[in-house]
Amino acid sequence: MRAFRRLALFGLPAVILVLAALFAIWWFAIRSDAKLATSAPEIPDSLTSATAASVSTPNDRGSALGSPIVTASAVTSGQPYTILADQSSASYFVGEKLASLSLPSTAKGTTGIEGTFGLDNNSLPAGTKFTVDMTGLESDEGRRDQRVQAALQTSRYPDATFVSETVTGVPSPVPEATEFDLQLTGKFTLHGVTRDVTWDVKAKKQGQAISALATLKINFADYNTTKPDIAGFVSVVDTATIQVSVVATAA
Repeated sequence: MRAFRRLALFGLPAVILVLAALFAIWWFAIRSDAKLATSAPEIPDSLTSATAASVSTPNDRGSALGSPIVTASAVTSGQPYTILADQSSASYFVGEKLASLSLPSTAKGTTGIEGTFGLDNNSLPAGTKFTVDMTGLESDEGRRDQRVQAALQTSRYPDATFVSETVTGVPSPVPEATEFDLQLTGKFTLHGVTRDVTWDVKAKKQGQAISALATLKINFADYNTTKPDIAGFVSVVDTATIQVSVVATAA
């Protein structure tokens, strides 16, 4: 009975203090509150002005000279666009929880991306394909980054790739400077596993430049990936959302 009282007097407060310390570490040092993007990135003015010369309005002088007229809404079928690495990125968003407590926390990690973006009404003869540098994933917490790199085995699988097969939902003609929705279906490879996926995409075209935000939700188990944790007391949920944000120019 005395042992039980001692435990109640000294053990329980100690446990509470440890839990409180863990909570404080998580809340102030690890917890994030990242938000998913909701629209395609803005196309820099430097790109729209640089491509303005290739976009003109029909007029008598242009017709008389026999100059080719390119209207603002014109799009070449299967037009390839080169992704600008310095204007583009890939990010993951994943819910975290402390021990067995579900708390409002969403972590975000970002890395580089390169590739091409194709645009056509029914198919992508020009292709949409991109490569994500998994070794460059960084969040606001170094310990998280180490766990994520270990879980994804980035030393063995340094890249994630997507190759498109079909696209649906592209309006015809493609509107100028107005965001529209489309879906990209194709092969996504992560952690050495390839699966058929469909990205929900928001895109916007201005002159010879285009921006796009592609969103995909994945399950870690589908890619043979063990869910990462941080210091053994912060774990993540079973799914993650991937967002690819790109700005590209006509190739």
